[in-house]
Amino acid sequence: MRDSKIEGISDGEVFRSGVLLSRLLQRHDVYWYGAPKKLQALFPPQHNLHFVDSFEDIGEPDVVFYLERTDIPLPDKWKSKVRGFYLDGDHWRTNPQVPELEDIIYSTGRKLRLSHAHWLYKLCGMTWSGEPYWSYLRIGVGERRKVPLIGLNPRVGLKWPQKAWPMERWWSLAKKLQNQGYEVTWQPGGTMQSYVDWIYDLDLLISVDTLGLHIALGGRVPVIGLFGPTYPTEIPRWGVGLWLWERSGKMAHSVDRVFNVARNYLGAIRGGYIKGQYDISLSNK
Repeated sequence: MRDSKIEGISDGEVFRSGVLLSRLLQRHDVYWYGAPKKLQALFPPQHNLHFVDSFEDIGEPDVVFYLERTDIPLPDKWKSKVRGFYLDGDHWRTNPQVPELEDIIYSTGRKLRLSHAHWLYKLCGMTWSGEPYWSYLRIGVGERRKVPLIGLNPRVGLKWPQKAWPMERWWSLAKKLQNQGYEVTWQPGGTMQSYVDWIYDLDLLISVDTLGLHIALGGRVPVIGLFGPTYPTEIPRWGVGLWLWERSGKMAHSVDRVFNVARNYLGAIRGGYIKGQYDISLSNK
């Protein structure tokens, strides 16, 4: 699975597909085709996890998980080992066949869906058993901070511009939060590593459905997600997520609604009801 750096899928899709690693790395060597430096910022190191940008760096795999719907020329000797998507004429199909997933790919209707992890495991011939994201975990951030630090994550990728919440509402939300006495920080530019570090330093992230939301979930950073055209049922909350969904499919969330939810959620966080931390490291499972 590639990422947007080399004309593949979005960074968010790459990161949440790492949920497979939580099982595969327990028993297998895994080679991930993508942009190694970016992947190293997203996923914690493991002795049997290798990031490569060339098929020549991979030996003879037992199985190839083809997770994206873009045509990548694989070595001929690998083709019989592929699980996942394959192109049949002008339609993408699945092997093993998952008719429900193929229907979702080409469906234009709006309906509730099972989680992305459920379908990803099924696409690879496995059953998801609640495995979490394979992610770095933050520890002890914000415990000594008197004024909660809230991050605003407004930017969306080119693939889903309709997931954006209007910037004037973000500015109004920031003003209301600051007037309430909270400290507000905005999504930074820079490297992937600096982006991850920014999220892990927050008491609360407010985000549209994009990469930052998934990074927060992976690190157990409390996050409020704003949804409209995409489905919150596809993303487990992992004990720290709170989803606001506009069923019309439009990003019409009112500033007052988001502000009130954020204030109440911060109260729960400060009261110890939302821990935002794991008891164990995933890499030690």
